[in-house]
Amino acid sequence: MDLPPYTASQLLLWIYQRRVDSFDDMSNLSKETRLRLEERFTLDALTCVDVQTASDGTQKFLCELKDGAKIECVLIPSEVRGSLTACLSSQVGCGMACDFCRTGKMGLIRNLTLGEITSQLRLVMKKASAPVTNIVFMGMGEPLANWKVVADVVDFMTHPQGFKISKTKITLSTSALLPQLREFCKRHDVKIAISLSATTNELRDKLMPINKKYPIEDIMQFCREYAETSRHRITFEYVLIAGVNDQREDAERLVKLLDGILAKVNLIPMNPFEGCDYKRPSMETYQWWSDYLREHGITAPVRISGGRDILAACGQLATAKLRR
Repeated sequence: MDLPPYTASQLLLWIYQRRVDSFDDMSNLSKETRLRLEERFTLDALTCVDVQTASDGTQKFLCELKDGAKIECVLIPSEVRGSLTACLSSQVGCGMACDFCRTGKMGLIRNLTLGEITSQLRLVMKKASAPVTNIVFMGMGEPLANWKVVADVVDFMTHPQGFKISKTKITLSTSALLPQLREFCKRHDVKIAISLSATTNELRDKLMPINKKYPIEDIMQFCREYAETSRHRITFEYVLIAGVNDQREDAERLVKLLDGILAKVNLIPMNPFEGCDYKRPSMETYQWWSDYLREHGITAPVRISGGRDILAACGQLATAKLRR
C-alpha cells in the first residue's frame, strides 16, 4: 500500500507517540485511508491476556503473540518518584541456559520480531500510571542472540517520529555474546550491562554455559576497550547465590577483575523459583558485598528486586513448561 510521505509521518505520530488503539482513532487521516489501513494492517503484534501487580507496584504483563506463543514484559517503579522502567523481552524463551534463570529453563522457542518488541513498549506505556522514562532489555531472552532486530527497535525508540526516548535511558543486558556485542555497539551507544555472576571460568562455565565460548578474560578485554571509547560506564550484573558465589574471595576477585574500569555493579540476590535449588544470600551478606565494593571505589547500591511475589523479578520470567 503506497502512502504519501506526509501520511506516513502522521501514522508514526499516532502509533508511537499517541499510541492509539485503532486506525479509526487517527482523526486527521481521510476515512478512505483509515479503511484501507484497517483492511491490511494491525496496530499491535500481541494481545495482553493477563496482568499481575506485585505488592511493591511492579506489574507483569502476559502477552500472546499471533502464533499463540506467550511472552512476559514488566513495568517497574523507578527510583525517581513519578517515573517507570519498562523491562522488555527479545525472545520467546532463551537459549543461554543460565542455571539460575527461570527463562533459561524454557529453552529457546524463537526470536521476537521488531513489531512484537515495540508492541510491548506500546502496551506498557498505555497501561502506565506515570511516564515510562527508562527501557531495559532484561526480560525473556538474550537480546544479542536477536541483535539485528533489537538494534532496529532501538532506532524506533530513539527516532524523533518514534518514541523519542534518549539513548541514555536505554540499557541492554547481555550474557556477553562478544561478536554480536561489538556489532551492536557500532550501531548504538546505549548503556550496556554485562551479566557476570562469577569470578572464575570454572564457576561461570557452570552457572552460564556461554562462558565456555566467551570466557571471563575475553569479556574483560572487551570491557576495557569499550570503556576507552564510550561515554557510559559499564554495569556488571552479579547474581548473589548463597554458598556458591558470595564468599569474600569472590568479592576480592571481582575487585581485581574490575580494576581500571569505570564500572557499576548491580548486585542481585538470587530470586528462587520452583525447581531451582539455589538460595538467596542473607541481607547481611548482601550489605557486606555492597559496602566492600564501595570501599574499593566501585558503585554497588543495595537494591531489592521488585515483583518477586508475582515471579516478575530478575531471572523469574517464564511462560511455558520448564525443561529439566
